[in-house]
Amino acid sequence: MVEGVETLGAPVPERRSLPRTHVSVPLSVFSGDRMVLRARTVDLSAAGALLHGSATVEVGQSVRVEIPRGASRNPLTLQAEVVRIATPSARRRQHGVAVRFIEMGELDAAILRSIIDSARR
Repeated sequence: MVEGVETLGAPVPERRSLPRTHVSVPLSVFSGDRMVLRARTVDLSAAGALLHGSATVEVGQSVRVEIPRGASRNPLTLQAEVVRIATPSARRRQHGVAVRFIEMGELDAAILRSIIDSARR
């Protein structure tokens, strides 16, 4: 079992299918045709992301995530599901939205890994 975060001193098993990398990547989240959040990632993987910010979305909601790839390229567009909404507390000072990418093809996954690698530098 891979250990994740601690809750009240007890280790919690890691539920993510792929490890996340702590990188700050700009992106936009859309619900239908309306942008609901312009944010930066707190962490990112080919499976999902934690975004810094708050939006008018609900857990289970389908959204579209667009990650810019520079002026001469179209943004990477991914379908996602909102899996968690974090609000400030004694332990967390920031709002956050966690998403899980769905129906991602091999090309999209390769592009996302390249974005992650570039952001690490």
